[in-house]
Amino acid sequence: MTRRTRTSIAYILAISLALVTLVPFLPLAVLTWRAYQAEVVLLEQEIRATNRQTALLAAGSLESIVQQVRDDILIAVTGRVHWSSDPLPPPVAGVCWEALDRDGVVIASEITAGRVGRPAGYLDASRRTIGGTRPEFSPVGRHIPGSPATCVLVEQVDPDRILAAVIDPEALRRRLAAIAPGLDRHVYAADRSGRLLFYSDPKITQRGEDLSANPPVALFAGGGAGEIRFRSIVSGKERLGYVQPVGGTDWGVIVSADIASSVLAVRDRYLTLALSIVFALAAALGILMWSSRRLTRPLAEIRQALQRERAAHAGPLRLEMPEPNIAEYRDLVDTLNDLSRRLAATEAELVQAAKASVTGQLASGIAHEIGTPLNVISGSAQLALRKLAEDDPCRQTLQMVVRQTERISSMVQRFLEFSRTPGASLGPVDVADVARQVIELIPEINRKVDARLRFDPATPMALGDPKLLEHALMNLILNACQAMPDGGTLTIEVEPAEPARAEDGRREPWVRCRVSDTGCGIAPEHLGRVFEPFFTTKAIGQGTGLGLAIVDRIVRQHGGRIEAASSPGRGAVFTLWLRAAGSPDPPDGNG
Repeated sequence: MTRRTRTSIAYILAISLALVTLVPFLPLAVLTWRAYQAEVVLLEQEIRATNRQTALLAAGSLESIVQQVRDDILIAVTGRVHWSSDPLPPPVAGVCWEALDRDGVVIASEITAGRVGRPAGYLDASRRTIGGTRPEFSPVGRHIPGSPATCVLVEQVDPDRILAAVIDPEALRRRLAAIAPGLDRHVYAADRSGRLLFYSDPKITQRGEDLSANPPVALFAGGGAGEIRFRSIVSGKERLGYVQPVGGTDWGVIVSADIASSVLAVRDRYLTLALSIVFALAAALGILMWSSRRLTRPLAEIRQALQRERAAHAGPLRLEMPEPNIAEYRDLVDTLNDLSRRLAATEAELVQAAKASVTGQLASGIAHEIGTPLNVISGSAQLALRKLAEDDPCRQTLQMVVRQTERISSMVQRFLEFSRTPGASLGPVDVADVARQVIELIPEINRKVDARLRFDPATPMALGDPKLLEHALMNLILNACQAMPDGGTLTIEVEPAEPARAEDGRREPWVRCRVSDTGCGIAPEHLGRVFEPFFTTKAIGQGTGLGLAIVDRIVRQHGGRIEAASSPGRGAVFTLWLRAAGSPDPPDGNG
């Protein structure tokens, strides 16, 4: 035997929520995360490439400046400059020339005219380079008071003249920063001791800070170069940098970019997408929970209503549709109510059948018990009548005894008919012919009754026993004639009925026989009990209450049903539904 697992609505909803979360949104989230990582990797590669290109350009620019300065100094040293008429070499971008005497006093200056006649301020710091075979740069420092960090290249061009090339860090900054514009990328130069030559931020250039602790500068000071990934000691942000030495000097150009600020636009875009996914997920879960609550709450209320109805009474259910009024649940409630009514009707029919069975057994026993004494009484009375003279006063009494015993015998015979209804021998029967034969007997019962027969020629043959059907129609006609003692109209209609759907889904043809009268009718409170054995509204001694019970039993033996309808004072209508001949699965006829 297969074991069935009991599943609750909460479990189904939990699985549904998990599926709603995992099936559409988990792959989308994974794909979005992978796309974000791939785009970040591409962006970092672009940052590295840009850093390298910018560093090469900046280093080449510095190298060209240094080379131009050295060339001009060599020209001056070889005597190509005439100090009397041209004390300074031609202008060089980013360089300010000064001519000094042997004591370090400025003779001519491109920095400012106010420096002429004053000590240069840097001769002592760079005296070691004077007289060398080639001019050399002095270390970066604040050689000129009031100026940013400055590097000076000096050379003695004759015994009384010294030529100095003062590197203008602001000019260098403007020139080299133009190579890599933007706030997210820094370009700066420093010597191997970590002292700053220039920085793309002019405030930092003015301060002349020591950058020896900066990771790219530390890499350069240690003789390294190339790419570097580091965390800024100032901002704490992760950066990508590139270190490029400047040829012919102890300088290095460093270019760095903030990864976070570079990735910010990408991150914002994917963050918007992620928030959209989260919102869609939350909306889906919210809608699912709302709809689940809307769907499960009516079920819970229907279950509670069922429990209340079961506790309240054992009759048919009368469930009301809870809110919200959902069409499928309304159909369910209607189906439950209809099923309950049908079950209650079936239970009533079973009770009725059980009562009829017990009544039949009781009637059969009573009939057997009183049959013999009645025969003895009747026989003795008839024998005494034959012996008495015609004018004997006792003769009338004995005749009354015979009549009453015959009446009792007739009643006993009705009991036996009810308890021993013979089995139906079913076959094709023309219900109209049976009705025609029964109608012919109506004048003998009540001549004041106008009998009419209406039948549809298209009516199929019914599946039944003609004798039992005649007996059933005769009982209905007797009841109708008794309901119209002063006359009236009795109508029998035979016609085909609409096909009905059987339990196996097939369509079955039916024959409908309707017996109606214009008599006194049946009270509404009695209409539901007319087929109960021994139930009668007639006066005592005028009926046994078995006629309609026998009709109901005969119709059930034929696999059909009977319905009663009536309005007090307007007559009654009894409708017999019989299977048409050739219907599938005919009844066995045992009732």
